[in-house]
Amino acid sequence: MLVKDLGGLGLYALGPSLVERLPQPTLEAAAGVGARIVRRLGDGDMRAELGAIYADRPMPRAAEDILADAYRLTLYNELEVLRYPMLTPDTIGQVCEVQGREHLDAALAGGKGAIVLIGHFGANQMIMPALGHLGYHMAQLSAPPPVWGEILHDSRTTPLWERVLARRWQLEKRLPVTHINVFRFLRPAFETLAKNGVLGLAFDGGGGTKWSSVELLGRRAHLSEQTAQLWKRSGAALLPAYVIRCPGEARHRVVLTEALPWQGDSESSLQAFVRRFESWVWRWPEQYLHFLSMRRRVRATDVRPLFDDYPPSRDQLDPGAAAELLKRAGEWRETGE
Repeated sequence: MLVKDLGGLGLYALGPSLVERLPQPTLEAAAGVGARIVRRLGDGDMRAELGAIYADRPMPRAAEDILADAYRLTLYNELEVLRYPMLTPDTIGQVCEVQGREHLDAALAGGKGAIVLIGHFGANQMIMPALGHLGYHMAQLSAPPPVWGEILHDSRTTPLWERVLARRWQLEKRLPVTHINVFRFLRPAFETLAKNGVLGLAFDGGGGTKWSSVELLGRRAHLSEQTAQLWKRSGAALLPAYVIRCPGEARHRVVLTEALPWQGDSESSLQAFVRRFESWVWRWPEQYLHFLSMRRRVRATDVRPLFDDYPPSRDQLDPGAAAELLKRAGEWRETGE
């Protein structure tokens, strides 16, 4: 852990000025080297999740190729975080292209705002600079990185890791969005939509107090009802979206799809979204494996683990203790706030 934290701190301290100057092929090569090193530490969780994604379905290509790409893409996406300060309205086109912008404009024409709903798929955070630098008034509902230091205070947090999280937060604050802490009050999110703005959020996070049970990738999954509450109460349009960059491609594609109608209740509405989302995972599993393996690893501290079929964890917290961790996250305040 010490080596990992030292490496992360060095990357965030020295990386932005270095990575900004690297051409894309060099960045890709660096990610490949790092991916091979990280994978040697063990890929059991990612391999297990790949098997669970397909079960009785045929994989689109060899498992080893999918796993190699998953590690390479994860490292590449982490390195690109260091480029956030260089992103401007003039440079964003070098990194991202937006497809389906007409769906967003049509949604905003309704006057009640638009929820751009994503999963932790590909470089999902690129949706913030992609839309923000195009001039959309955007807020992002998510957890500031230092919050994870609070949540995992007893099991993972070290002074070095806290510094890594703080460095990452400084980079994320350079993005052209308003950040809303998902573990705090949702009023700012409703206010964004009431002003006909764009609200970005992920459907597959671990926070929340109420969950809907849906079928995701052939497994029983538990999703926070926060998304459905925002969708229903605001009357905003909801656009399923994803961000993808396949190995070797120069730019990310931010893909906005057609607005999804409300299905009458929370569970049915979330299930309708998931049906669209899982088709992207089955096509490009390497874009989602890192997140699935992470949720598998942290299942012991989740109030409600993402999937029902995880193997038992020796360190599993009871729901009350896990909820206390989330309460701690909600109490986090940035210095000067």
